[in-house]
Amino acid sequence: MSDYSDFCESYGGSASDPDFMDNWLEEHATPSSGEEIWYIENEEKSHYDLLMSHLNSIDILLEADIPKAAEFNLHVMLHGHIVSAIEGYLAGVFIHLVTNSDDLTRKLVETDPEFSKQKFTLKEIYEKQSALKVIVSTYLKGLIFHDLQKIKPMFNSVLGHNFSDLSWLFKAVNIRHDCVHRAGFDKDGNKATISKESIIDLLAEVTDLSNEIEDTIEPYISAMTNNDL
Repeated sequence: MSDYSDFCESYGGSASDPDFMDNWLEEHATPSSGEEIWYIENEEKSHYDLLMSHLNSIDILLEADIPKAAEFNLHVMLHGHIVSAIEGYLAGVFIHLVTNSDDLTRKLVETDPEFSKQKFTLKEIYEKQSALKVIVSTYLKGLIFHDLQKIKPMFNSVLGHNFSDLSWLFKAVNIRHDCVHRAGFDKDGNKATISKESIIDLLAEVTDLSNEIEDTIEPYISAMTNNDL
């Protein structure tokens, strides 16, 4: 089932209903103090700064003096936290930029398969422009931003960012699954390959990835600051 189908069903509708989006907009898309609006308006700290704060804290925890018997448990928690942090960064950056830019919102609507298949025109979309940003942010918030097969083309088609090799992140996401669901063990009962050294390597990869993205989005941030988006 697609993300859009899940979204429709969660509100008692169907992705095959051409009127669902219009009906949803009329009923739910009046701006309020919901979480969607937080992504659009209430960001006191940049997503990059927040990510760096997480990573710096992990650096400190890695140097903590803990019993040898507890090291693996600490590394399991730190690995999961790093993956969650980069997932939050990817989501936060993308949602913030798209929902604060008419041009990027339009790019998303025109290029994302879940929006392009809907039975309404761009004219109808822009008649509901303020509501559109709310539904776009709601849709994006429903995505899993470590689903790299979905996220990579979105970053490319909307922001023009081409990710370099992400095999390390695919691997880290899979290990995070073992960390979250089985405390660091796979389905066969084997310990995940996590250590202080692997955590340090993952920190470096995440830092490089976020710096690459920051280079790509810098013109968007500048334009947003100057109200040019």
